[in-house]
Amino acid sequence: MVPGDDPAEPGEDEDFGYGVDAGTGCFYDASADGAFPGTEDEEGAVWAAMETVGYGPAVFMAEGDDGHSLAGFASGWGDGCYPTWIGRDASGEVVCFVTDFRVAPRDLDLTA
Repeated sequence: MVPGDDPAEPGEDEDFGYGVDAGTGCFYDASADGAFPGTEDEEGAVWAAMETVGYGPAVFMAEGDDGHSLAGFASGWGDGCYPTWIGRDASGEVVCFVTDFRVAPRDLDLTA
């Protein structure tokens, strides 16, 4: 989200989330931007970490420059936009991330 976005009111047919290309998503802190050189050229730490897990549903960790790390993972049905929420504890510290990869049908009855 960017300043001015209201999480309760996305536009029609919109979600707040991150775009995925090549069926792989990741989480990393904004301060790590630029800490993974070569990624755009299919080289470097991220690509080396992906090669350790092969194809299919997998999770991998990549170590970047200056002690930064990145958690990468296969993304639902592949490319798309996936909404993500940040879970915080009572003091406001981040404790988890939850992404809806939209693999469960939207009309699934979860009350049974």
